[in-house]
Amino acid sequence: MGFLVVGFVLFLSSLVSIFEMGRTRHSLGDVLSVNVDNINASIQLLEVTDQNIFTLLNQIGVNPDSLLQMGSLYEDDRFEGYFRASRATFTTKEEQALTDSIMFAYAAYMQILNEAPVIWEKNGYQARREWYTARLYPTYTRLRNYIQELISLEQRLLDHNTQQIQDGFYRSIMPGVIAVASSILLLFLLSYFIRIYIIQPIKEIRTGVRNTLLFKKKYQVRLPAGDELSELNESITQLCDEHNKL
Repeated sequence: MGFLVVGFVLFLSSLVSIFEMGRTRHSLGDVLSVNVDNINASIQLLEVTDQNIFTLLNQIGVNPDSLLQMGSLYEDDRFEGYFRASRATFTTKEEQALTDSIMFAYAAYMQILNEAPVIWEKNGYQARREWYTARLYPTYTRLRNYIQELISLEQRLLDHNTQQIQDGFYRSIMPGVIAVASSILLLFLLSYFIRIYIIQPIKEIRTGVRNTLLFKKKYQVRLPAGDELSELNESITQLCDEHNKL
């Protein structure tokens, strides 16, 4: 019976551990995937922003006849595409606040960027440079900082969720550890009681029978009444008494 209890405890703990590990893997695995996707999307936002500003800087000294080369800046919809794709997965208040800041900063950035054709057409290098330094660069820097904050936030969330997975793993194996420890204790107690109530009485019975058969000593083994061993001992006592009378 005791071994059945030990087996049942181990089986139950295994089921609990498997369930907990599966729940942790499914719930946090999806979250980690979203975190990684958000980090990649945020990096793409940063790359697009930098590419646009570098394209403009490369043409800051060109003559007005080359202004048509800037059309790629206004037709580039990658930023909005990346932003729409990733914004749907932002769930925390910090993420939502940063996405709002990025949206407004990007709108201000594009509004100032739309001034470039007029600045390029009517002014030379010095005026363009002053316009870039005073107008566009502060807005670009603000937008870039917001995107970098978003990347840092997503990295912190990734670290936090990774730690949760690690904690969940330890939490999932705890039922197994507790069950094994409990089973070891139960087996120890079971072996102790078997030794006290079964093995030791049988040794006494064997010694008493041996002394009776070899030395004609009176069989005097006494066991607590109420179990099968006590009934067996009474029968052996009767047999030994009859043997000594022969």
